[in-house]
Amino acid sequence: MNEKPLKIEEIFGPPISTYTQEQAVDDGFLIDTGDLTTGQRVFFTSKLFDEGYRDCLKRIPLVNRGLEMLKIPDAEDSQEMKLRVIEPDIWVVADGNGLTFMRPDDY
Repeated sequence: MNEKPLKIEEIFGPPISTYTQEQAVDDGFLIDTGDLTTGQRVFFTSKLFDEGYRDCLKRIPLVNRGLEMLKIPDAEDSQEMKLRVIEPDIWVVADGNGLTFMRPDDY
């Protein structure tokens, strides 16, 4: 029997507050680094961006590595989100809003 998974609002009720990706960009927490050919946006947390990924020649290989890892299915993936550990201290999250590269403590 295929039961439809519960939505988070059905478990916890409506959100008390939200913090949108747009607000995070406006606040400087996220840096929008542009679109992929797939149309997805790529974001870096400002912390990771400032730690050496301002340079697109360094950033592009990391993004490509993250994309390759995201192609491999994982049992913990949901339809809403995938998370991959690229290096112990660098993660990528894919959700409906694009890809976000971050340090674990930025999550």
